[in-house]
Amino acid sequence: MKRCLAVAGVIVPMLLLAVVTLAAEGGHEHHTPGVPFATIIFSTINLALFCYIIARSGVPLVRQWVLDRRNQIVTELEEAAAARGEAMRLKAEWEQRIAKLDETIREMREQAKRDAERERERILADAHKVAEGIQRDAERTIAAELRGMRSELRAKVVREAIRLAEDEVRKQWTPADQERFVSDFVRQVGK
Repeated sequence: MKRCLAVAGVIVPMLLLAVVTLAAEGGHEHHTPGVPFATIIFSTINLALFCYIIARSGVPLVRQWVLDRRNQIVTELEEAAAARGEAMRLKAEWEQRIAKLDETIREMREQAKRDAERERERILADAHKVAEGIQRDAERTIAAELRGMRSELRAKVVREAIRLAEDEVRKQWTPADQERFVSDFVRQVGK
């Protein structure tokens, strides 16, 4: 019903326009070249039928397409607004990070210096421990070598002293001394 009223709302003004045009032409005795009345009426009926067909079949499709397109545009605008808001948030976050970048770099350098100093001190402490261990081992080795050398030296001295004593005894030892030594030995063994 609404469509019929809409079509009638279009057709009635067109017919009135055609009648007014015809009346304006009829009041004059001479005809000016123009559109004849019958052509205007048929064109108006043609237009009315076209509008009716479009209203009957095409308008719902066009209306649905317009509504779908509107909904799509609204959705895309909402998504774009959300994306813009997220982009603005990220931009602000990165601007804050960039603003703090110099401070962060300074803190990282200070931390790296502290870490390097601690590592240096640890390495030096380890090196001192190793050096002390090496020194203790060297002192023990030297002491052992000295004991060994002293022992060897004593043994050499004793051997040399015995050899010298033997040589001296051989030089000074006579056969009479030898007999007296044997008889003293036998006497002591006999007791």
